Amino acid sequence: MLRMQRPFLALRSAHAVKYLRALNTKALTRLLDHDNYATRDGLKELFKDPLFTPRYNLALSTERELALKRLQKVCDSKLFSVKDFRTNPSNIFTAHEVVGLVDGSTATKLTVQFNLFGGTVLKLGTARHNEVVESIDSLDKIGCFALTELGYGNNAVEMLTTSTYDPATKEFVINTPTTTAQKYWITNSAVHARYAVVFARLITKGVDEGIHGFLVPIRNVDHSVRKGVRIWDMGHKIGANGVDNGALWFDHVRVPREALLDKISQVAEDGTFTSTVSKRRDRFLVLADQLLSGRLCIASMCLGSQKVAMINAIRYSSTRLCVGKTGKSDTPILHYQLQQRALIPLLANIYALNIGLNHAKDKYAAQHQGMSAEEKLEVLLLCCIFKTMVTWNNEQTATIGRERCGGQGYLSANSFGEFITWSHAGLTAEGDNRVLMQKVSKELMTTVKLSEVKKFAALSRTPLALRPLVFGTTGNPTSQSVQTTLLKVREQFLLHSLSLNVGLKLRNVPKEQKGEAMFQTWMMEESDLVQHTAHAYGERVVNDAMLQAIKSADPDIQGVLESLRSLYCLSRFETWMGWYLSEGLMSPSQAQVITKRSRELCAELGSQAIELVNGFGVPEHMLRSPIAQDWVAFNERDTQGEVLSDAERQQYPEFVPLPPQ
Repeated sequence: MLRMQRPFLALRSAHAVKYLRALNTKALTRLLDHDNYATRDGLKELFKDPLFTPRYNLALSTERELALKRLQKVCDSKLFSVKDFRTNPSNIFTAHEVVGLVDGSTATKLTVQFNLFGGTVLKLGTARHNEVVESIDSLDKIGCFALTELGYGNNAVEMLTTSTYDPATKEFVINTPTTTAQKYWITNSAVHARYAVVFARLITKGVDEGIHGFLVPIRNVDHSVRKGVRIWDMGHKIGANGVDNGALWFDHVRVPREALLDKISQVAEDGTFTSTVSKRRDRFLVLADQLLSGRLCIASMCLGSQKVAMINAIRYSSTRLCVGKTGKSDTPILHYQLQQRALIPLLANIYALNIGLNHAKDKYAAQHQGMSAEEKLEVLLLCCIFKTMVTWNNEQTATIGRERCGGQGYLSANSFGEFITWSHAGLTAEGDNRVLMQKVSKELMTTVKLSEVKKFAALSRTPLALRPLVFGTTGNPTSQSVQTTLLKVREQFLLHSLSLNVGLKLRNVPKEQKGEAMFQTWMMEESDLVQHTAHAYGERVVNDAMLQAIKSADPDIQGVLESLRSLYCLSRFETWMGWYLSEGLMSPSQAQVITKRSRELCAELGSQAIELVNGFGVPEHMLRSPIAQDWVAFNERDTQGEVLSDAERQQYPEFVPLPPQ
């Protein structure tokens, strides 16, 4: 009986094969991959190297060196460059997604080297910084991004680190004045980085000119720590321990005047300051531009991670047999409605968010100097909202996938532990998700016209029973048009509600008190509405992107894409059903239809789940978790919880896992 559960024997046995339907998985992969196919193929071929085979029981120092060696191998492929930010930024995002398929630590070090450190030097530096730019792709000069301080994370504009210009020596003096001013949680700094882009308050002639970036050597050529610099290793974390996070202190460290990344601001030899950006806060926003592209980088690599997590969960669910109608263990657990309702909506989310993220990356890549304010705002909103939605789905896929794989999901070799802990890093990296949602709603409010708010105020007085007619939400909620309307109405209803509530609360507040009153309203009284407004915006954008993708997709896959889109929408309606019902925008009968159809689609798409995850285009050699392969054979010998073969151990003896103690 045990032998009947060997992967893909059970899957292809009579009781499983009836659930399979032919899908054009190549067309699905082509749609999801979207761009830079040669880069994707080249990296996937590279990952055949046993260096990328997972190892688990490693010493902290070994894990870090393994992540660096993997990153070096990726960089040696020359499949992408930091200079792609000038000509093809999507290629950078592609690299993040594909590396995210195999190792979160390597992907994290990649994003700091190429986006945060490299991208900042590239965009904010000038010809004097070219030597460093030319060394980024090769890893000859490894860098870090020293923005966050212990006491100043989301309010980075208030940071305390100073860079005071000394005209006598033509140097800047970098200083950490307090404990809370230490640069904190700085990736690559603890062990590997030689340089840091340090963000500090530029002070010259006694005037604080605001936050600027400085290229600061933190280690010497022999890799010893530079005089005046303190580097503290932050040690072991809950996950991604291949990443060497550190804290940086600067004790009046002197750097030449040329260390200033001077694309927008310059300091003359005599200390005279000039800038093409007049306001201090606006200068910081320009300097922190890499956080915007960084959000797409985070989303891209977390998209890769959740694809592998979903593949593992679906493959195991398709081959693990449990009790069936006969009382025997003859039914794959994926046939159970419980398993389908847990996993299939997340699978639909991955498809929908992948397509939506492709849309966001296209908009980012299409930026140009003549862009309108509306176009710039759209890019900002897309970068923020997709970072939040993709990383949240990553966490849900990892957590629920582990639970639905039972005890097997708890074994390190089956990867869910790494998926879960790395997903949590994504929730707060490059901006805490909840703070980014506040930013999205705040920016959306700038687009609202007073006339729209007044109209909404009048409509909102409509009795609940009449609201479906007034707002146009009647009809069959399983239809494409009604689903689209429900999403759009929710977005506009929440945005106008937020604008109305804020306006009413500030209406009679004196001008000099409006700032304090706005803070009280936004942070203490309307937080739920702020968050829901951003959610509604993102969900509407995802649906719009799906609709556009379906129109241009290969006819072979339009049907399944529509089912995935519909399930994505139905899942959103189930999540927000209480709101729709309480606001009178959905009838109880519509709610019943939504739940019924959602269950049906989970069953229908569940029958195609193997092909749908095959549509992710992840090669077999990159799927090393036992539950994604022959998990019975894995348990026929004493593996000590590792997937490395004897030959792979011999090829890289310096990265052989420790035996269990």
